[in-house]
Amino acid sequence: MVDFQEALDQFATDIMANNIAGLMPVFTPVGMGKALAMQSQTAADGGATGATSFETSDQGGNLIHITFKADDGEGTIYTQWVEVEGVWKVDDMGAVGDLPTD
Repeated sequence: MVDFQEALDQFATDIMANNIAGLMPVFTPVGMGKALAMQSQTAADGGATGATSFETSDQGGNLIHITFKADDGEGTIYTQWVEVEGVWKVDDMGAVGDLPTD
């Protein structure tokens, strides 16, 4: 079984590499819908590309902010993780500015 930090690091690495095959099993069905919506919005806005590194920030309750850094700037997303049958999965994600407050 992969521990939480390993799952998180692999997820961020797969996002930077655009490794769709690696990302697919990481999402719950709800998380997959959120990821697809976010991908569509990011593409429409011009998106961020070329990230070369990332930093994570634990917000408590399995809510993690991931900041992707590129030569021309950075962007931060939130990810809400759940454990499903011993496997860590992303159940919610989005831009930090869109984070629900309730």
